[in-house]
Amino acid sequence: MSDTAPPKDHPPRWQRRPEARPEEILAAALEVFGEQGFARAKLDDIAKRAGISKGTLYLYFDSKESIFREMVRARMVTSVAAGEEMLRTHQGSYRDLLVRLANKTWAVVNDPQRAKIIRLVHSELASFPELAQFYFDEVIVRNRRVLEAAITRGIEAGEFRPVDPQCVARAFPILLVHSAQFQCFFHSYDSAPLPDERMFAGVLDLILNGVLAPLGPAETP
Repeated sequence: MSDTAPPKDHPPRWQRRPEARPEEILAAALEVFGEQGFARAKLDDIAKRAGISKGTLYLYFDSKESIFREMVRARMVTSVAAGEEMLRTHQGSYRDLLVRLANKTWAVVNDPQRAKIIRLVHSELASFPELAQFYFDEVIVRNRRVLEAAITRGIEAGEFRPVDPQCVARAFPILLVHSAQFQCFFHSYDSAPLPDERMFAGVLDLILNGVLAPLGPAETP
């Protein structure tokens, strides 16, 4: 019948409350995923944390998987796109570009909220191959292409020594990601902790001294 009331778990769209905005659902989901893990988390838990009904949540997302994908797009892919634009528009030395990319990457991976996503990816996504492939394609591969291009161009310009760009493009984010994971999740247990800025400076030094070409006699300080 046309005047039949909507199901209890699916309130009409005009009853949405401000708390039902997708961004707030994603924030709630990130908290739940971080506390319970992806496999154990339930949509009921996410809806409760967001202060909405499960039916209202379904107006925006139809599964945990769709929430995760949108979370990655909002929190991670936007940063990858910024790196692509940085590469496209950069003018100047490739050393400077590499430093800019390293700073951008560190700002992302050392952010406590994004660090939770990365920890989730490393700990659970092997059990969810479709989500793993999505993350790999949208974040890892795209970021890798930017780094490979920057390294290759730096080699061609004579700024970098002839390293293997594919290898460096893999090692570069690994150093930053795992250093940030340590800072975010084990820093409080460390008897001799390093501040974030010192950790980043050390990793950046390793990266640069691994790729920069040696100075010629006329260039020696």
